[in-house]
Amino acid sequence: MIDQDQANILMVDDQPGKLLSYEAILGPLGENLIKARSAREALDQLLHHDIAVVLMDVSMPEIDGFELADMMRQHPRFQKTAIIFISAVHLTDMDRIKGYKSGAVDYISVPVVPELLRAKVGVFSELHRKSHQLERLNCELERRVKDRTEQLRESEEQFRTLANSIPQLAWMADADGAIFWYNQRWYDFIGDLSEDMPVWGWQKVQHPDHRERVIRQVELSRNKGEAWEDTFPLLSKEGRYCWFLSRAVPIRDSQAKIVRWFGTSTDISAQIAAKDEIRNLNGKLQERVAELEAIMRVLPVGVAVAQDTDGCVITANVALSNLLGVSPGATLSVDRNMPGDVLFEMYRDGVRIDGKDHPLLRAARSGEYWGSFECELRRADKDPVHLLASASPFFDQEGNARGAVGAFIDVSSKRHLEDLLRERADLLELATEAIFVRDLNGILKYWNAGAEALYGWQRDQVLGKPIHQILQTKFPGGERSVQRALREMGKWNGDLEQVTQDGSKVIVACRKAVKAGGNAILEISRDITAQLKTEDALRKTERLAAMGRVAGIIAHEINNPLEAITNTFYLLRDHPSLDEEARYYAQLGEEELRRVCHITQQTLGFYRESRHPIEVSISALLDEILELQTRRMDFDNIVLDKRYRSRGIIQGFPVELKQVFLNLIGNAVQAMPEGGKLRLHVFESPIRTKHHRGIFISICDTGTGIHPEHAKHLFEPFFTTKSTKGTGLGLWISRGIIQKYGGSIRFRSVALSGRNITCFQIHLPEADFRNSETPDLLSSDELGAPIAAGVSHGR
Repeated sequence: MIDQDQANILMVDDQPGKLLSYEAILGPLGENLIKARSAREALDQLLHHDIAVVLMDVSMPEIDGFELADMMRQHPRFQKTAIIFISAVHLTDMDRIKGYKSGAVDYISVPVVPELLRAKVGVFSELHRKSHQLERLNCELERRVKDRTEQLRESEEQFRTLANSIPQLAWMADADGAIFWYNQRWYDFIGDLSEDMPVWGWQKVQHPDHRERVIRQVELSRNKGEAWEDTFPLLSKEGRYCWFLSRAVPIRDSQAKIVRWFGTSTDISAQIAAKDEIRNLNGKLQERVAELEAIMRVLPVGVAVAQDTDGCVITANVALSNLLGVSPGATLSVDRNMPGDVLFEMYRDGVRIDGKDHPLLRAARSGEYWGSFECELRRADKDPVHLLASASPFFDQEGNARGAVGAFIDVSSKRHLEDLLRERADLLELATEAIFVRDLNGILKYWNAGAEALYGWQRDQVLGKPIHQILQTKFPGGERSVQRALREMGKWNGDLEQVTQDGSKVIVACRKAVKAGGNAILEISRDITAQLKTEDALRKTERLAAMGRVAGIIAHEINNPLEAITNTFYLLRDHPSLDEEARYYAQLGEEELRRVCHITQQTLGFYRESRHPIEVSISALLDEILELQTRRMDFDNIVLDKRYRSRGIIQGFPVELKQVFLNLIGNAVQAMPEGGKLRLHVFESPIRTKHHRGIFISICDTGTGIHPEHAKHLFEPFFTTKSTKGTGLGLWISRGIIQKYGGSIRFRSVALSGRNITCFQIHLPEADFRNSETPDLLSSDELGAPIAAGVSHGR
């Protein structure tokens, strides 16, 4: 039994021992035994093999034998596959009926009788083999019948079909030359000439200039019994002449006698026209070559042509010859620069490029385009030149690369400009302010690291998008007013309200300027949200402090008459002239008066910060305030000069002292919007007597100064020079706090060397010098020692 006659027997059981026993029992049959330990594995084997018999265990995990049989019967390929169930348990009649419905052909119970199993499997295997043999025999018979039928049909229509299917005009003539049949192509081109069939009817459609010659050639070939061939035009049914190549061959019988002629006419009008077109194209090509050679001579881009794939012969145009320092028309090579003493070398990223890495050679060998190849050309006794090279192969008729052409552009100036721009871009990236560039339509073109830090969006998230829509910018006075200012003045500055990526609102101090050329707008923004909040909190604190101070003053003034009224009610309460009803009303009035006194005492207690002072360092307090102003000072280019000759330890209340210095330093910073110098000076009193012991704090700026007419009103409540931005209570409250310590505050504003200098000086007596120290001074230019033009003393 040969292998191809073996039947495939699939044994399905989840127990390996049973599979081995089945294999031992069925081995003598000589069939191909296939094992499967699960229903899924059995399905896989069924898909890959032609199975004759399936020996299947009924009880299996996941999918049992009945379910597997149902699945097989649902597939058309396995509907006739024999299934033998093997069960180790007793099966009822219902189980057997269920198995037969699932496609089983037999049941075998365990223990299995080997001879019985072999006999049953052998019967189904042989039946399967015989079925396949019958199928093959039947197919072979059907094929032979079909082939014979096809041969008869082809024998009958072969010639007609072939003649009608060919693109040529075909015809047949008898031994005397009378045409008796034309193919369909003839009628499609010439038209119906059936009345002229007995003769050479197609002579009527021949061109008159060729008719006699063709007739003579036909007669000569017919008399000699030789094949005929000629070229002449024929007239189509549309009335136009087309050129045809006509051939005719004799068909002979077994005695070599000519019984008929078979001829074809092939339309060669397109070929003749193509030849004419080729001649015209060749002429134009020669003109284009001449034009290209002229262009190559004047082209400012260097061009090189490698004539072979090894780069042994390279020609260059005038521009490239000048770049390389060689004479025009010199033959170059990849391995050697050129004949003579002039040498050059090419480098990429500092590494010399040898022949195999040259872009021309890469393109010629790989047959691929090489572009954007940056390299450096180094020539003897000349500055290096940066080139942008690209190379493209050209091919022969078989499609094989036979060389390459390369272009070399001098990008030295561009490279220098890129380096310069890169340096400037790096500086922009170092800036802490948000810097971005947008076009006139608001589309973002540049976004620095400061903008990423401020707004939260990365570059790739916002580039190419309308940035002010993303930031939800609110313009003061409307966006049109900002655009009008940019058109008219070329710049704009002001505060904007915007939204960051996390939805937080920020206030930024923004400066806008139109880029040279007018096609873009540069914007620089600084976050002043915290600064404005601090200023707002300071204004609120000043208002609250003013209200508290006013309330304290009122409560203090009310407290004196209340004391007299209280004493009067005390005397009136037991006065003998009062009757019981009058005493009752006097008692009610005294009780209400005590309530008023209690409210007055609460108001005084609210104004006071604490009942007990603590140790306060003036220098540390000033440093805390400077931290709040650092960002604004950096943005406004304010130079800080700190001179702490003493820590200035005093007993006091830090909140109210901080309010004083925050107000004075904030005023100094606001007075220098265009930059300047701020000096803080803390020093001990130079006179160490009992009445002069203390410290001095000097706060000086080079800002806008104080107008003389404002000096006398500076410490008055509600007087301000900041329009609606100030409350007019800051200096008034500060003076009251300093007076509370028994100190004084004085100021002076003068103009020196073309600039204004304003200085406020505070004296706090009774300083504790036990912890004082003299730190190193910061070097700076002296602002001068201003003398107070206004002074307020404590009681």
